[in-house]
Amino acid sequence: MKFHSLYSLILCLLLAACGKSPETAKTPAPPATAKSAPEVSEAMIDAEIAKALTPSKAQDDNQLESAAEDILAQHPGKNAAELLNVPEVNASLRAALTKLGQDKALQNKINSTVELAAKMKGLEGTPGSVGLDLDIKGYDKARTSRMLQAVLSENPKRIVGFLIEEIGEAAPELSLGGADRASNGVAIKEQTPPPKPPASAPD
Repeated sequence: MKFHSLYSLILCLLLAACGKSPETAKTPAPPATAKSAPEVSEAMIDAEIAKALTPSKAQDDNQLESAAEDILAQHPGKNAAELLNVPEVNASLRAALTKLGQDKALQNKINSTVELAAKMKGLEGTPGSVGLDLDIKGYDKARTSRMLQAVLSENPKRIVGFLIEEIGEAAPELSLGGADRASNGVAIKEQTPPPKPPASAPD
């Protein structure tokens, strides 16, 4: 539906909704010069248009899934890691990571999840002592599609949600199974602290 058609439709619906109230039995019909229907403001129309044009979450998810499947079909020989470097995917990844870099709460969420998984694995798990090492080259098609959907959304919450799901899935293998890297490519590694700056020479 074109924009002007939608605008006209919404305007008609709003005008119809603002019609006269029902007549009572004792009140005669008002003359032709009676008060007209309330005027529909431009803001009301704009709000209804925005509401109509805003896709639902299900529609959004379907569009992301379709976009991910299109990319998989266009690059059948590439693994998940290589697909992140496809221009249209890489642009979305950069946009999402920029937003993530500005959201301290989301950063803390992923960091705390990594630290918890480290403690389950038997590592110290103190802030800054462990990090997530993710090898995505072995992803199957379904997992690659989920990753692409999260990236293409450019929503850092979706990317963090995907990573947390991956860590949660890997936790039993890493802790109870004692694996160094889970079958979904997740590993929790101790991080080497950055070298201390050299001491300044005495004056």
